[in-house]
Amino acid sequence: MKKLLILTTLFLTAVLAYAQDRELKNHGSTSTTRSITLPVIYPELKPGEGKEKVDTLCNICHSTDYITMQPKFSKAVWTTEVDKMIKVMGAPINGEDARVIINYLAANYGTGN
Repeated sequence: MKKLLILTTLFLTAVLAYAQDRELKNHGSTSTTRSITLPVIYPELKPGEGKEKVDTLCNICHSTDYITMQPKFSKAVWTTEVDKMIKVMGAPINGEDARVIINYLAANYGTGN
């Protein structure tokens, strides 16, 4: 019974493949891949002291939409996030740049405290 099921499955697969091939040939179609290119949209960061550092250093690993779509974090949470990017993700950000980035994020995308 198992062999019959396998043979029937193979036969039906072959018949369907043949039918699909005939359908394409009858309509003059060829199997082509179509694609579209979507525009890349990066949200503009808010102006402020440190924006250039964020644009330059954070964009190395991710686009600015990862920043702009976050909830309003406190300065402590932004500090934790930037520290994680440096220590866990390997972001090439030195201590002074990290301070500037944290202050910018807290001022422009934070709760203000």
